[in-house]
Amino acid sequence: MKKIGLFVNQKQPHALEEVKHVASMAAGMGFSVYADTEISKLSPTINVCDIKVFARLGVEGVVVLGGDGTMLEASHRLCGQSLPLMGLNMGSLGYLTSVEQHQFSEALQQLRGDRYQISYRAALSTRIIHKSGTVETLPDALNDVVVNHGASGRAVELELALNDFPLARFLSDGVIVATATGSTAYSLSSGGPIMLPDADTFVVNVICPHTLTFRPLVVKTTTRVSIRVIACSAPLIVSSDGRDDVKLEIEDKVEVIRSEHDVPVIELSGYNACDVLCRKLRWGHTERK
Repeated sequence: MKKIGLFVNQKQPHALEEVKHVASMAAGMGFSVYADTEISKLSPTINVCDIKVFARLGVEGVVVLGGDGTMLEASHRLCGQSLPLMGLNMGSLGYLTSVEQHQFSEALQQLRGDRYQISYRAALSTRIIHKSGTVETLPDALNDVVVNHGASGRAVELELALNDFPLARFLSDGVIVATATGSTAYSLSSGGPIMLPDADTFVVNVICPHTLTFRPLVVKTTTRVSIRVIACSAPLIVSSDGRDDVKLEIEDKVEVIRSEHDVPVIELSGYNACDVLCRKLRWGHTERK
């Protein structure tokens, strides 16, 4: 790899210093580095380039500086360019941005020497069919699509269907449809299972169901998940990766399927998803008193 783009969360503490550091290291290794106008101002080694034309100018991969939220934002902004993303972690969790700060130099060296592989992560495509007949779409989601009660705080009644088969009606706070990549995000905190990134599955997880019988469902990525609003006292919200909210009312339906566009993520030599879980969730660690 010779040409890389930079995508940065400028709100992170020390982000500007890290940009200068990474850009300097990359230039010293022979990379041509590209970023948008604001980021390019930080270092003379960065070439100005609108993120929308990274691929057109020959950028081969994008280095993402920030946390997992920054990685999600990058996947939205770069959708359709098929550019692989490598996350350098400046956040707290770092499931997606799994390269820690002490590894930045080694990570760039592996990119330069083509010592990496690309994991193609399934994403979610969402269509909203309103009772009026109008149809809206959301940007693809790398992590999850969520239907919830928004700020109302009141339980809602929803109907869940898989491939048009009505599966259940229930009162709850909402529903999460998560990819394997997103299984360690909101779905996990709501009691959902962890799926390794290469699993060809989605998880459907009801948020705080008012029943003891409903459990998270793991389904094939070929499954079409439909969520219909049966009853609610205030408009609901459907969102893609926590953004692009659209309001839902009674008889509106949300359809979620696998997107045609997978998100390519760079995995460095020696990467192991289980190792990331052990480090981030402290699996296998015994607390000592």
